Amino acid sequence: MNRSLKNETYIGANNKKSLYDLSIPEKWNNKLIIFIHGYMGYKDWGCWNLVSDFFGNNNYAFLKYNVSHNGGTVDNPIDFSNLDAFSENSYSKEIADFDAILELIKKDFDATPEIFIIGHSRGGGIALLQSQNDAVNRIVSWAGISSIATRFPKEEQLEAWKNNGYYIRENGRTKQKMPHSYSQYEDFITNKERLSIENYCKSSSKPTLVIHGDEDASVQIKEGKQISEWLGTQLISIAGAQHTFGSSQPWEKETLPEELEVVCKLTLQFFNLDFSQKEGLQAGKLSMMAELVKLAKADKEIRTEEIQFLSSIALSLGISDTDFEKIVHEHIDFVVPYDDSERVLQFQRLVLLMHVDFEVTDAELITLKTIGMRLGLAPDSINGVLKRMKENGGKALSMEELKEVFGARLN
Repeated sequence: MNRSLKNETYIGANNKKSLYDLSIPEKWNNKLIIFIHGYMGYKDWGCWNLVSDFFGNNNYAFLKYNVSHNGGTVDNPIDFSNLDAFSENSYSKEIADFDAILELIKKDFDATPEIFIIGHSRGGGIALLQSQNDAVNRIVSWAGISSIATRFPKEEQLEAWKNNGYYIRENGRTKQKMPHSYSQYEDFITNKERLSIENYCKSSSKPTLVIHGDEDASVQIKEGKQISEWLGTQLISIAGAQHTFGSSQPWEKETLPEELEVVCKLTLQFFNLDFSQKEGLQAGKLSMMAELVKLAKADKEIRTEEIQFLSSIALSLGISDTDFEKIVHEHIDFVVPYDDSERVLQFQRLVLLMHVDFEVTDAELITLKTIGMRLGLAPDSINGVLKRMKENGGKALSMEELKEVFGARLN
């Protein structure tokens, strides 16, 4: 299937029309990413089209949309020609918009695909509020907000907002005076439980990745840390990155900025992970992480991309920050997974790690083959997986492809 839709119409909150884009690559893996933009944002802002291309090139369908009350219109979706709609926007409306997109997908596809969400900034908060949504498989927060309550004015400013009926915030890029109706705060008070990011994170069992720039001035990294604590996961911090990971509007280059490219690669690795064997024994989990760390250290240094990928693996296995630090610095006894398929999946994780920095050294290859044999895997099968993943650009193999290599053991 190869399909590309641009500026298609959907009906969002309060029956207001808005626009979405949908791209489905020729070799689609039946997984669909829904991208949610942030405050004063829109689907065509900055690098978001390049982000769509990145995941499309890796066989993921990608849908991005304008929230219905972001200030854009069907005729002019760029920037903010409808300030009345912007003023009346609310977090509840953005949840309703997401629900409308889900309904559109259900109607438009013969079979509902696996749905993954990426939310940026305010959109990260909306994404995290989908943790109880059965239609959603995985969630990624890019510089996501941890609290909606803290977005509003306080004390005297709040009272002034109530008395005036609105307050103004200037858009730093367009210099427009952006009005905010007091109805936004009233909506939050009415729907406070539904809009509690903390409660939804604490009760979430959904695989979730949290990425944040450590120099983010718009949504400080402490919010990313808070989200990670509530979820019980590791925060992946991007050194030197600000709120948009190096991107800006307009973006006239044909390539992603370096920081955003790293974020996309880490997100792709997370989406490619197999969570079906997540509930193994703790000793086995720690042992698996120890073997990954050993491979990362094979060339005498652990690169930034490797430590970030290791963090995402630890996240998926439910390994705490304390245990992860222990694995990095201490000896952990080797435990061979009992289940054959888990041995193969662990070997695949090792190969993914080897490719994550796009540099494969002889030391890494030797260490990888040694660990593979300790896992009880046949040398010819090990070489077969290495060959296929190299031909595939370091991407994960499907279970069907692994079965072809390892034979009946995975049936």
